[in-house]
Amino acid sequence: MWKKLKNVLGGKGEVPKEILSAKEKATAQKKPFIEVVKVNFDKDNPADGYFELEWNEIFVEQLRAAGYQGTSPEEIVDSWFTQLCRGIGAEDEFV
Repeated sequence: MWKKLKNVLGGKGEVPKEILSAKEKATAQKKPFIEVVKVNFDKDNPADGYFELEWNEIFVEQLRAAGYQGTSPEEIVDSWFTQLCRGIGAEDEFV
């Protein structure tokens, strides 16, 4: 059994690249990562809803370098996402 596990892990105890998530791949490559995981809204009131996001620390550091602030990574990403959504909404006003 150990031999099978070792073969699955590439013989060196490493996780094969095809098993890594997109976030893990980006992190391994030292690249920022952000993804919308889920969108939820109330069918009776579509304005009530939320986006579930996933990101890596490299993305958070990129936001910090761009001037976004917060006491946690969640606050920093939320600040960025809020500004992004406002910008998209402002563009729609002129269409």
